[in-house]
Amino acid sequence: MRKTIVLVFITLVMMLSGCLNITSTQTTSPINSSPTTTATNSTWTYQPPENSIPPTNWATAFKYVEPSVAIINIEIESIDIFGRRYIQNGAGTGWIIDPDGYIVTNAHVVEGATRISVILNDGRSFTPQSVWSDPFTDLAVVKINAQNLPAAAVYTGELEVGQPVAAVGNGLGEGISLKAGWVSRLGVSIATDYGTLYDLIETDVPFNAGHSGGPLINLAGQVVGITNAKMVDVTVEGVTYAIRVTSALPIIEDLINYGYVIRPFLGVQNLSTVDRFVATFYDLNIDHGVYVGGVIPGSPAEACGLKPGDVILAIDDQQVNSADELVRVIYSKEIGQQINITYFRGNSTQTARATLTETPQS
Repeated sequence: MRKTIVLVFITLVMMLSGCLNITSTQTTSPINSSPTTTATNSTWTYQPPENSIPPTNWATAFKYVEPSVAIINIEIESIDIFGRRYIQNGAGTGWIIDPDGYIVTNAHVVEGATRISVILNDGRSFTPQSVWSDPFTDLAVVKINAQNLPAAAVYTGELEVGQPVAAVGNGLGEGISLKAGWVSRLGVSIATDYGTLYDLIETDVPFNAGHSGGPLINLAGQVVGITNAKMVDVTVEGVTYAIRVTSALPIIEDLINYGYVIRPFLGVQNLSTVDRFVATFYDLNIDHGVYVGGVIPGSPAEACGLKPGDVILAIDDQQVNSADELVRVIYSKEIGQQINITYFRGNSTQTARATLTETPQS
């Protein structure tokens, strides 16, 4: 039986007859006009708060981190089958990583939002100035116009299986609460509708819808992970996942400083993992590798001669058997590095040499 990974974001759908009028308020605004996706172009780096507490109990840890946790409410404008506009209201969680108004959440929490509001623990509500997101890692940063906020402490040390952890978040959209459990596994990869996520913490903490983007904390009230998914199946109970904060910090820094994540860029797109079904559909004479659906003009892929319809088999003699694996291999390289690409075209295997460039800003 297929097990389903669900990103724990809550959406409350309101189906209304006719056209729904959207009223702008001080706490929400269209994401396409304000907030913006303009980066700071600064050199922001994570600075841990001065205050911290020793490992204690969940009551104390919750009191320590709760002021740093924010509720994120969104609106998504949709059209029903009759062509009528309606609004989907969603709720997620974020946490303050910097006193100057930088709040971390999941990319899937803010994706597609036409309006966003951020409600702090002290009751203040803000319209974001900027929103930056990276769907590949399911991370996003929301910037609000506020200073001297209570930033959460981040733990960058080692984690252990069996270590107690707790999720703090806007569970079921009903306000900030705490759910506790244990670390079950480390370094886990899972496939979701948004792609494969890597280096996750698996726990038995009972995440609920609305916990997405919230902090996973240790007994010292320090953030060790970012809540984002749970496994749903009639045969599965208590399997949930969080992005490890040590993997998230470099992504967060790039999002704040540049507005996107700087990665090596090859320029192939619309990738498909080749199996017998894909091979039959595209009439391929090979049943493995990664099918290239498109090549971006001006990219290293175009410069080295790759074309749509090619099937990439290996990078630097490292075999790639899936689209996710190809992406991971490219991202593991350096900008400016030359790579050898083995690919299949027509009835023969060929090679090309490409120099990776920096990911262009989209």
